[in-house]
Amino acid sequence: MSSQRKVLDIRGRRFGGGTPLICSSLVGRSAERIANEARSTLAKGADVLEWRVDFFDGIGDTEAVLATARGLRAAIGDTPLIFTRRGTREAGQPIALGEDAVLRLYDAVAAAGVIDFLEYEMDSAPARVREARNIASAHGVQLILSYHDFDATPGLDELVERFEQAELQMADVAKIAVMPRVRDDVLNLLIATARADARLGIPVISMSMGAQGVVTRMMGDAFGSAMTFAVGETRSAPGQLPIADLRAVFDVLQRAKGG
Repeated sequence: MSSQRKVLDIRGRRFGGGTPLICSSLVGRSAERIANEARSTLAKGADVLEWRVDFFDGIGDTEAVLATARGLRAAIGDTPLIFTRRGTREAGQPIALGEDAVLRLYDAVAAAGVIDFLEYEMDSAPARVREARNIASAHGVQLILSYHDFDATPGLDELVERFEQAELQMADVAKIAVMPRVRDDVLNLLIATARADARLGIPVISMSMGAQGVVTRMMGDAFGSAMTFAVGETRSAPGQLPIADLRAVFDVLQRAKGG
């Protein structure tokens, strides 16, 4: 464990640099819809985009995915892009691909040089997590290892351990998103984020979902979260705010801090 936080500079955006970034997820089912969604979302002020490829109707056709990824890069210019297939265990869309095929798709897209991050679930089989790490390293992209629980929030110690697990698995970024059931769940997520930010040598991303967790999307950076997710056109998780609303909150907080 490192006591000094690593800052990632990706296409001029600093992950973990003290100013929170806003990411929006693209969930279109066609290439045209994805490109249009991306342009609209960037016009609203997103810093980072995530392509949730598990929503894409052509996910089983590698060439279609590659063509869409290249078109997306052309549409978004130098905006950092995360490529994510969310598994059904963590509330992703059902797809026909097995896990080995998913990793082959990750390899092909990373090799194309059009994405900046791969996101993969940290609870996947260890050999597959290692393969995701190897793919990212081979093609010069960053690996986000993530954990999502849309039903509950683990205890404080487990949350901290999850962040630490991501670093032990050689992630470049650790991400946790959980659903609160009581107010203490929200507090525990923020405390765990602060502890991970102090201890780990990689940026961390965290959010407590739903209406009860909205405060973590607005103030997560005060506890060390490098990025939050907001609605571009379509909400991809409970509790996401519109980009403009979140940007307004960030501006107020930055002025209060003298930034």
